[in-house]
Amino acid sequence: MARVQPVLSPTELALVDQMAELTGSKRTDVIKSALAVYHWFVRQALTGSSVVARKPSGEEVALETAELAALEGKGNRLSPEELGLLSKQLASATDPTDAARIKERLTRGFYGI
Repeated sequence: MARVQPVLSPTELALVDQMAELTGSKRTDVIKSALAVYHWFVRQALTGSSVVARKPSGEEVALETAELAALEGKGNRLSPEELGLLSKQLASATDPTDAARIKERLTRGFYGI
């Protein structure tokens, strides 16, 4: 299997080298850890939570799921037919937990989140 090397800028390479030196680990482990953090961030964004980001100025900004989906441009908007099916399922749901799950999916599908 061919190895895939990420394309990093000189500044990013310097940061990876600094982190490797500080932690006493290999550069590849630093990059793997960074990818794990990125994966966690994306999972938090897609599961409906908000993420607090710090700007270089030090100001903290809370990004909601809808904002993150718009930033990534990977919305998941449902078609009118799919929304109609979900609304019928919601109307016939008897279990409150199931109804809440369907309502959440309906809202996310309408807004494309």
